[in-house]
Amino acid sequence: AANNALLLQRLDGQADRRAAFVCTLVALRHAGDPEPLLATGRWAGEILHAPRGAGGFGYDPLVFLPAQQATVAELDAATKNRLSHRAQAAARLRERLREDWLLG
Repeated sequence: AANNALLLQRLDGQADRRAAFVCTLVALRHAGDPEPLLATGRWAGEILHAPRGAGGFGYDPLVFLPAQQATVAELDAATKNRLSHRAQAAARLRERLREDWLLG
């Protein structure tokens, strides 16, 4: 809650309130792997002027997702886990493992 209050204070008066959660996963076959696999997921939204929703943690109550017409904190856990930046990165990494390393 303190971090959210600080963020809102810093953004006071700002018109551009775009934001994104970003997750990057890296797969290595060994420490010196010359071809690591990278997969990134990005979940874009807008920072609200006041928190909404009781779920989630951190910035979840402040990040509004236009496609869902809800904040991250207003989503149920199953929806959040299916759409999140982490889920996107994991799905992309699975694709890369199948395609590049011929796994699965």
